[in-house]
Amino acid sequence: MPIIALNNQPLMRDTTGAAHRVLIVDDQLVVRGAVRTALEKMDRDLLVIEADTGEEALSILRNSHVDMIFCDIQLPGMTGPEALVQAFGDKAMRPFMVLMSTHQTAGVREIGRKVGVYEFLPKPFSDADIINAISAFDRLSQVTRVLLVDDSATARKLMTRILGRSQFHIDLTEADSGASAIESALFRPYDVIFCDFNMPGLDGVETAGKLLQMNPRAQIVLISTEQQERMVRSAQGIGAFAFLKKPFTPNDVDAVLHDAFALKRPSIALPTHAIFSNEDAVRAKHGGGAILGSAGVA
Repeated sequence: MPIIALNNQPLMRDTTGAAHRVLIVDDQLVVRGAVRTALEKMDRDLLVIEADTGEEALSILRNSHVDMIFCDIQLPGMTGPEALVQAFGDKAMRPFMVLMSTHQTAGVREIGRKVGVYEFLPKPFSDADIINAISAFDRLSQVTRVLLVDDSATARKLMTRILGRSQFHIDLTEADSGASAIESALFRPYDVIFCDFNMPGLDGVETAGKLLQMNPRAQIVLISTEQQERMVRSAQGIGAFAFLKKPFTPNDVDAVLHDAFALKRPSIALPTHAIFSNEDAVRAKHGGGAILGSAGVA
């Protein structure tokens, strides 16, 4: 891929549009070079900016727009997390952030969660680790069309708040019955459908089955305040992708959406109570997990 100098920073160009700005922060030239090399292997528009201290990174973040950050934890002077916290504080809009460190401890991952980063990469990392992170950035940046089906307005209001805290950019449509969900799906394809199990009229299983007939590519997630084995098996029988017990959390939503889009879940993500139907994929990607048809936690 051709690299064109721009303000002493290489611009990796393609013909698809504006460049995303990537900031690499590490005091070791070899690490910055490893990230850059991985990025150069992608056919992407990426403006790569480098910093070797937390203070320099903070100055860049305060004075220019950045889309993605790969930042070491231990830096001379100000640490990476300190720079990120000072740059963004409690701001809702943040760049896609990845922390890097040679230390692979629970404490390091907890730092990442508190700062609000997407992922933690232990050093040494591979090109594939960087490419996986960029793939996640791409999907999280896209709109995810979600249909929420529940006859309870109160439940929909609560779940709307939870979905709004997802890492994904969700465009949400609500339906208060199976019939209204089917009518909505006639005019718009959905990526993921969260459907209550127990509803008057068309129940969740019937509704999900009809929605899958209309759009086989949709991922169906059945939800309920109960988690009985017969319900989980019913969900599996109609081809549901996952089962979620109410109340669920934004972390559960993110786990479901990562698997729905075949993305590896971040290593710093908390465990999820979602039950999945794709046993082989879940175990291959995450080293274990609960499966539709078994009661457990993924």
